[in-house]
Amino acid sequence: MSLFDRRVLLVTGKGGVGKSTVSAALALEAVRRGKRVLLAEVGGATRMPELFAVQGQGYAVSQLTPGLHTLSITSAAAIEDYIVQQVRVRAIYKLVFRNRIMGPFMDAVPGLHDLVQLGKVFDLERERRRGRPTWDLIVVDAPATGHGLTMLSAPASMMELTVAGPFHENARVVHELFVDPARTGIVLVTLPEEMPVNETVDLYQRLGAYQPQVLACVLNEIHEDPFAPLDAWETARPFLDRPALREAVGYTDRAVRRARQQDEARSRLRDGLPVSLTELPYLYRRDLTPGALSELGQRFAEAG
Repeated sequence: MSLFDRRVLLVTGKGGVGKSTVSAALALEAVRRGKRVLLAEVGGATRMPELFAVQGQGYAVSQLTPGLHTLSITSAAAIEDYIVQQVRVRAIYKLVFRNRIMGPFMDAVPGLHDLVQLGKVFDLERERRRGRPTWDLIVVDAPATGHGLTMLSAPASMMELTVAGPFHENARVVHELFVDPARTGIVLVTLPEEMPVNETVDLYQRLGAYQPQVLACVLNEIHEDPFAPLDAWETARPFLDRPALREAVGYTDRAVRRARQQDEARSRLRDGLPVSLTELPYLYRRDLTPGALSELGQRFAEAG
C-alpha cells in the first residue's frame, strides 16, 4: 500500500527540522498524482498561506494551488464545532459555553484541546461531496515531537477519563481513525544531527501502539558529499597544506566532517527505525517557492 493511499498523513518531528516544509512537499506530490489534498495546520499555525504566497482564511478552507487547499485548526473553533454538533444550535453554545464559568472548566479537561483538533481532522476525513470523499488525502502538519505524541494519545486518554457518554463515543471514533494503519500514516522528520536523530528514534519507541502507522522517516537538509569516497580527502589533504589554499582546505574539512555526520545519522536511523528513509537536499535559499517544494515532493516517488 502506497504512502499516498492513506486517508490521513501526520507529519511530526523535533521543532526546527522542517516538518512544515515536508508537509507541503508531501501534499504537492499527492496533488501531482491527481489527488485532491487538504493541508491542515493545528494549534492556530498559519505557515502554509505564507509558503504559497496566498491569503489564508484561518479556520475556513482556502485554496493554495489547484487541487491543494488548507485550513488552520484552533482548539477554540474546534470545540465550538463539536459542541454545536451536539446541541444543534450555535446560539446555545454562545450562551452556555462562552462565559466565565464554562471557559475555565473546558480548559481544565485533560486532553480536550488536542482531542477536538484531531476530531476536526476526523470530520474532514469523513466529509463527502457528491457521494465521494471531499479530500483524497489530508496532510496534517502536526505539533513538534512531545506535543505531537500527547495529541495523538488524546483520544485514548479521553476514553479512559469518561468511560461512557458523548465525549467517550467521540473519542472512540477519532481513536479508531488514527490507530488504523490502512487509513492513517505517520511521517517522522529529522535533521542529520545527533540530537534530532536521537529524539526521532526515541519518539518512535514511545509511539508504542502507533508504531505500525509510521510509514517513513525524512532526513532533511542533506548536503552533497564533497568526495566519494570520503577517505580520498585524507589522502589528498597533505599535498594541499599551503597558505594560498588554507581557506579552501578549511571549507573542505568542514564539508567532510558534515558528510561523515550525515553518514552517522543514516546509520542510526536505519538501525533504530524499521521504515523507509527519504532524504531531502539542503536548499540554499530562504524563500521556498511552490516549485521548489514540488521538486522536494518528487523525492517521495520511491516511497510509493
